[in-house]
Amino acid sequence: MRSIVRGAWYGALLVLAGCAQQGRVESPVEPAASVSVLVDPQRCIERAECTTKVSRTLLFVFDYAAAGGALVQRQGRLLFTPDDAPSSDWPALAIRLAEPADSRFEFAAECRSSSCRYDAEQLLRVYRSYLADRPCSLLLESAVRACGEVANVPLAP
Repeated sequence: MRSIVRGAWYGALLVLAGCAQQGRVESPVEPAASVSVLVDPQRCIERAECTTKVSRTLLFVFDYAAAGGALVQRQGRLLFTPDDAPSSDWPALAIRLAEPADSRFEFAAECRSSSCRYDAEQLLRVYRSYLADRPCSLLLESAVRACGEVANVPLAP
């Protein structure tokens, strides 16, 4: 008899708990505040990230040369278009590679002719796209113009 009564109580409690769940009004859930994390593709924090971005920089300069720009030279951590490079409508580049950890890549482009295929801001956008592993093509002007900014930080270094 005791087990029947105990079972009836448990059953009643389960029914009441179920009813309580149904009648409960959920409070609206506040959406998580959107956190705008500033990401600078030219910055690297850890050694592995810096090494990866050095590789992406080398890919950028090789693609730049394959598209028609001059090959860069290296002097320590500086990659640059030499002064004696043939004149062309491709800007001269200067890229300072980041230190192995917690550092930043610096980029500059300078037009050395009367007019250049791309301006410094366009090339910086393309370079940053390479660093972010979303490279834009240098072969088509339309691709360079459409190359989007990949971070929430200003383009200027």
